[in-house]
Amino acid sequence: MQEKNNKPSGKISNYKIPSKKSSLPNAIQTTKQFSKEQELFLQLLRNYPDGVISIIDQKLNFIITGGELHKRLAVEPSALIGNEIYPKFPENIRKLIKAQLIKVFDGIKVTAFELPYIIKGEYYVMDAFPLKEKDGSIIHAGVIIRNITHLKSAEEELKKSLEKEKELSELKSRFITMASHEFRTPLSTVLTSVQLLKKYKLTGELDKIDKHIARIVFSVQVLDDILNDFLTVGKMQEGKLLSNPVQFDIKDQITMIIKELDNSCKEGQQICYKHSGNETILLDPLLFKPILTNILSNAIKFSPENSPLEVKTHWLNERLVLSVKDYGIGIPMEYRKHLFEQFYRASNATNIQGTGLGLYTVSKYVALMNGTICYTSKLEKGTEFIITF
Repeated sequence: MQEKNNKPSGKISNYKIPSKKSSLPNAIQTTKQFSKEQELFLQLLRNYPDGVISIIDQKLNFIITGGELHKRLAVEPSALIGNEIYPKFPENIRKLIKAQLIKVFDGIKVTAFELPYIIKGEYYVMDAFPLKEKDGSIIHAGVIIRNITHLKSAEEELKKSLEKEKELSELKSRFITMASHEFRTPLSTVLTSVQLLKKYKLTGELDKIDKHIARIVFSVQVLDDILNDFLTVGKMQEGKLLSNPVQFDIKDQITMIIKELDNSCKEGQQICYKHSGNETILLDPLLFKPILTNILSNAIKFSPENSPLEVKTHWLNERLVLSVKDYGIGIPMEYRKHLFEQFYRASNATNIQGTGLGLYTVSKYVALMNGTICYTSKLEKGTEFIITF
């Protein structure tokens, strides 16, 4: 009986059970890799440029936190670990944040919650989300507070652009309304007068012919004034109007302007002018004239017959004060904020001829000469404009 051979057959197995000694280098390598990733994560926290990244516990204490905002608030993130969240934030903001974070521990995500108060002059939003354990419980939450100041700035710019577009649309609408009204009246007058001239030419009624020629001349002058107003506004907006001050006699200048406007006064209206102080001043007479002409023309148009119109100038302490006072219809309260806008006319002035550009150009002329303009007004009592140079 042969003995059983217990020696190895000589075949080497392809499978080897690793010994503890052989797995140690892999474990060390894994630990090193984890440490590296952990260090990278900590760098992410410390250097997050747009705010704060944090992990918090159910007591709303920091487990870990970092970010540029901590530096801006002069706090060391490592000193915050284990303490209640965001101690340097204003208390009203902390209350709002805590109220949102309580929801997170009930499994609700908070997305782009805008903090309604400014922190260090900048705007922030908060994202918060639950960090679930293997058993589904929530004992930690992730919180990211992001700086959105650049977005707010872009939003404000967009709002301004939309507002400007809206204003331009309204301006266009007001211009069309004004132009259709202001051009129609003189053009209709010209057309009617031309048709009547042909009739009166046949009948030889010279007095009526002269009357309608005068009406045509007046209507053309109105159209010319409207076009000049538009051209003036265009020059203003292009920055082509400049002030060129020279010395002139203010009393003589105003007396001449009043004389030119006498023919446009209603029945019984009288323009009274008074001046006190030095009569020689240093201003731009080419800008001063349309200022007084526009305001005084409005006073004539918006005042009843047989009412006085008062113009006063007073020179004192290197200042000239010009006031124009009427006893007319006044300016409704709801239209006063629009008084110096283009093509804007109060509801009680729509049936009175005008482009809605007069006071707009006046305000620009006054500004060009470093002056100020203000007014007082009462409905059916009158209006007074006061301009100081």
